[in-house]
Amino acid sequence: MKKIIFYLFIILIVFSCSKDEDEILPYPDEDTLHEFKLHTNNRVSSLLMTSSEYNSWLSNDDFSNGGKRHALFQDIYKKFPDKYDFIFLVLNESSKPSTPSYYGKLIGVSNDIEGLGLNAYDNSAEYGSSGKLKAVMQLTAIDYLKFGPALHELAHNWANFGIITHSVDAPGSNLTSYEYLGHWGFTGGSTKGQLGGFKQSSLIEHGNNLYTVEPFGSFANGGNGIPYNELELYLMGMIPISSVSNFDMFTDITSLTVNSSTFDFTASTRTTYTPQSLEDLLGERVPSIGNSQKDFKLLVVVITDAPLSDDEWNKVDATAEWFSKKGDDGTSLYNFWEATNGVGSITIEN
Repeated sequence: MKKIIFYLFIILIVFSCSKDEDEILPYPDEDTLHEFKLHTNNRVSSLLMTSSEYNSWLSNDDFSNGGKRHALFQDIYKKFPDKYDFIFLVLNESSKPSTPSYYGKLIGVSNDIEGLGLNAYDNSAEYGSSGKLKAVMQLTAIDYLKFGPALHELAHNWANFGIITHSVDAPGSNLTSYEYLGHWGFTGGSTKGQLGGFKQSSLIEHGNNLYTVEPFGSFANGGNGIPYNELELYLMGMIPISSVSNFDMFTDITSLTVNSSTFDFTASTRTTYTPQSLEDLLGERVPSIGNSQKDFKLLVVVITDAPLSDDEWNKVDATAEWFSKKGDDGTSLYNFWEATNGVGSITIEN
């Protein structure tokens, strides 16, 4: 026992007395395909690619290529322990590049939650995890953890997998709506949702299948500018199903008119969900609110083809500090804690 304590003491001294904090990594002797650096605040890290690899990563969207994505994360796990629920990649770009086409993208890795409309699965071994990793995300500009779709993409870890919603491509008449699984489409909520949908309390029924609501997006509603709504919070395990207010879902949409302050639409099918009918559809959520996970660990890695400047380090570190803050940030934006009404939290650390 004394020998173990002695060795732990030596390790502590080595890590505490290092002069170059950027070089401190959990497994510094592991051979990796890339060079890793850590910021001195121990929140964010960087992965250095060659110019050709980085250009391919962007122009060919290699994040969406399973083989290349798995290889990259396996390299990350050579340097970092298997303790993270999520790993976010952040591109070292001042604004969204022309490719990839998206602002953010989440790819599921494993699921063991019942009642989401999603089967259990575990692909974590392909990434280098032993079952801990839930999902990976890529954000396509350096400050998108704060000013991009981080909350929206994270919501996709839990939704929408079980409610078959509808949407249309553009305003007009004689429209034919289509299934829009993954987002809320023309679905009401306690507030507009991170994954789209309108505010239920704004719904006005005129008769003859004609309705008016406040403006909304069927896909999203403003990035980190809105919190999660009740349905999203329930699926995330943050509130009980009894706290989800009744809401309507519209399908078979045949017209949409966009006005300055309202949207008018016609839909021949209206389905009202109550907590009971929602549970009948999805099944009971397991784990339930009493023992669902509400605190998560996140690793943030900046993908770059050149060493980060001090300004770039400080910018991405500030967004990580903001996103993981367990309190009101004093702005109109919502960090994760605020978006979950103080129920959930994220810890970002190396």
